[in-house]
Amino acid sequence: MIFDYGGVLRGDGRETWTAADAKASLPPGTLWAAWHEIPEYQLSRAGAIDGDAFRSAIRRALTAAAGSAQRAEAALTTLEAALADLPPVDPAMRALIDQLRAAGRVKLGLLSNANRGSTGRLRTRGVATLFDDVVVSADVGLAKPDPAIFRLASERLRVPPGACLMIDDQLQHVEGARAAGLRAHLHEPARLSELIARLETEGALTVVDRQGLL
Repeated sequence: MIFDYGGVLRGDGRETWTAADAKASLPPGTLWAAWHEIPEYQLSRAGAIDGDAFRSAIRRALTAAAGSAQRAEAALTTLEAALADLPPVDPAMRALIDQLRAAGRVKLGLLSNANRGSTGRLRTRGVATLFDDVVVSADVGLAKPDPAIFRLASERLRVPPGACLMIDDQLQHVEGARAAGLRAHLHEPARLSELIARLETEGALTVVDRQGLL
């Protein structure tokens, strides 16, 4: 069982970005696009550029979208403050991970597209200790949706790809996992019950295990 981090374990899905757009008086999707839909995003996630270079690229894209550097910086500050206020793991997801660990039926992996040094930050925040293995894209030089990183994650868990379920909130990553031979589940935070039902189908949880999760 392999979990994505942002948007799955951590509650920083699109709604967080859209709320920051609203506070900054920007059209919905502006901050998401300036962060995720620029060429430097994939470069940073593969470890090809550092965090400073990535942030500079975000500023440029956001300045073009917002119309001024001042508005761009204010919007970015609003977003980063919102992200900093989030717990390292969403409480409902933490309860689910704890139940999976207690049940002990599957190995648990974490696979995140994140910038350099994020493996260490996940350890510091106490997230890494919840999993049997953690793979962070920039720290291994591969990034989702490249099928190679999904195969790497399964290899490090010592579980065949076909026996792994990847849980991610982005369709292209779900497709990348399937191309690597993994099964995959497209997760939305508001549809936690569907994820729990899928985990029951996979044999990772039972009806008894799920009591108290919803």
